[in-house]
Amino acid sequence: MTERNTEVDVMGLTIEELQHEHPLTLVDLQLMHRDYIEDDDEYDDNELITTQNFHCTCNMCGRRIDWYHRYYYKCSMLSCDYSLHKFCEEIPKTLKFQDHPSHTLILQRTTNDEKCHACFKYRDVIGYHCSTCNYGIDLLCATFVEQHTIHHPSHPHPLISFSAEPILSKCFACGKKHEGHFYHCTTCFNFIINSDCLSLPMKLSLQTQNFSHRHLLTLSYSFSDQLYDCECRICGVELEDEHLIYKCSKCLYYVHPDCATQRIEPFMSIFLPGKTKKNFQDDDHPDLLHLPVDDESHILSHQFKEEALEQFRDPFLHSDPFVLIHDKINKYATTSLHDPMKRIKLLCNICSKPITKMPFYKSSTSDDFVLHDWCTRLPRKLTSHSAHPEHPLRRGRLNYTGSAGKCRICGLPCNGIIYHCNDCGFLIDVNCAFMPKEVTHEAHADHLLTRIESSDSGVSKKECHACRVGIGESETYFKCNACDFYLDCRCALQLPKTIMHKFDKHPLQLSYAPIEDHKSQYFCEVCEEELDPGKWFYHCAECAQSIHSACAPLILQSEQGVNSFYLEGVYKFINIKFGFVEKRPFHEHPVSLAPGTKNDGLCHECGSKLQSEMIWKCLHCNFACHCHHELTSLLDPVDQSLIYIFGENKRKIKQHRPQTSLEFYPSEMKRPETRHWKVDDDIQ
Repeated sequence: MTERNTEVDVMGLTIEELQHEHPLTLVDLQLMHRDYIEDDDEYDDNELITTQNFHCTCNMCGRRIDWYHRYYYKCSMLSCDYSLHKFCEEIPKTLKFQDHPSHTLILQRTTNDEKCHACFKYRDVIGYHCSTCNYGIDLLCATFVEQHTIHHPSHPHPLISFSAEPILSKCFACGKKHEGHFYHCTTCFNFIINSDCLSLPMKLSLQTQNFSHRHLLTLSYSFSDQLYDCECRICGVELEDEHLIYKCSKCLYYVHPDCATQRIEPFMSIFLPGKTKKNFQDDDHPDLLHLPVDDESHILSHQFKEEALEQFRDPFLHSDPFVLIHDKINKYATTSLHDPMKRIKLLCNICSKPITKMPFYKSSTSDDFVLHDWCTRLPRKLTSHSAHPEHPLRRGRLNYTGSAGKCRICGLPCNGIIYHCNDCGFLIDVNCAFMPKEVTHEAHADHLLTRIESSDSGVSKKECHACRVGIGESETYFKCNACDFYLDCRCALQLPKTIMHKFDKHPLQLSYAPIEDHKSQYFCEVCEEELDPGKWFYHCAECAQSIHSACAPLILQSEQGVNSFYLEGVYKFINIKFGFVEKRPFHEHPVSLAPGTKNDGLCHECGSKLQSEMIWKCLHCNFACHCHHELTSLLDPVDQSLIYIFGENKRKIKQHRPQTSLEFYPSEMKRPETRHWKVDDDIQ
């Protein structure tokens, strides 16, 4: 073993010796990131990737120069690769060192090896030396703070490593606990970031086993400018405003860094909602309804698949016989199919849903009395229905044209065929009566969704994944038992996969997430209000046009239907068939049952608005009034009790007032609880 000399041969360094023979240029490696515009299509992302991957060796200390050092000096001559850390090039000739305060250390070159008094390792060629005490430290210890200080775009101040050994602490950048090396800000003191998060690439190509995206994802250090609440496209968990994310702003595509880089323990990945495998076997569910359906009426057709008869008679439905209309030549085939593009409305008198294909039944004497062929096979009585197992439910109908009953499952008014309980007044429409117990949905394809009745509700806080509205404790909804995925029954069953709309010549597809390469903001073509792409909506890829899911179905009932934050305004009349024309005693001309629009103005009876209400509308003059006024006039003057259609509480009128001063609440419709509003039973 060679013995080392105890005497050190040192000589001072002159300024000329520290200088390079060529001029040096100061380079800012993060200048590009500071001016970077991620939505600029003309910007070369590869150049940014190359800059972040940059590294070279410092010619003074021999250590690596990285992107996170931000600044370094390089030779201005292209043929010379001389480089220096910024702190090495600007190193002082003398140093006041805290462990040797009595003397000033001088920057010198050593010719023999000697241990550094700070780290006890053999010193480098250049270091600081005290000739009086023979005390010296190497260049790395002298520049320890600078060597361990980095500049990162996630924080405006320099960050310094504060622990030589790995520690367990919470990272402020991602919000999770890490075990490893951490950097903290000496200015803020409360900002700590893990080295793993510091080393995340600025640009990332997402190509995993289960997920991919066509564009490069950009690392974003805050999410505060986002207009909508967004979820990670991989795990489905809502993203935090103040934490790191990877995003594609062109497509509004956002993911957690851990999900994008798969920095998750393998056994934990099975708990991610987007990664779970199919949790049911097709053979075990041969008649499973796969949503979304082609149109709303498909739900009933899925359950009643028998072949239609050429003719049938049902005195309860109509006094005259029905004939089957199909694509064969038929003398009764004078009715066109439902087509909102041509303003042709053909709704079934049983379920109030559109008739979009043949065959269907039509009354031999009335062109407007039409039925789906499967609706004619509905049973007359339901026993032990899951929503009301205490009593049997009988098929019935309301005996007054201008009245509507409230379904106890979906909460919507209906005036078609219903199922009701004679003992307690329980009432449901035919669509909810045959709501499937289990379904699948394209938006959550690999998981089985189970229907949860209101009485079975055990979750205090749940939100519909489609409309982002909270699901009430009294509502029926569908739930995925494998993860926190919920759909209320309206969004699950009443949003068809494809629609046609007068505002677009192409079919619009139901979309569950923001559209790729959609560069402009989202606006609804119907109501012209802003559209949140985090909620389900309809979209035409060819025209880049979008429609609220709430605005789309209203074209079937009202040309002036617009989006509403209240479900009552959105779905209020989707189970109502309008268009009945009758001669009523309160007006000299025939009146039509219609949904009130803004153009209908005020009620001729009470002076309140008619918009979004059931009204009688004159076909010859400007007369229009609420339907419930006629029923109010039929009340027994002694017992004038009212019942809310959109509520269950009864109340008494405090005192009689003139009609001009009556108050009507726009979100509540009232109907009399008298013998004039009752259910006709199908008793045969």
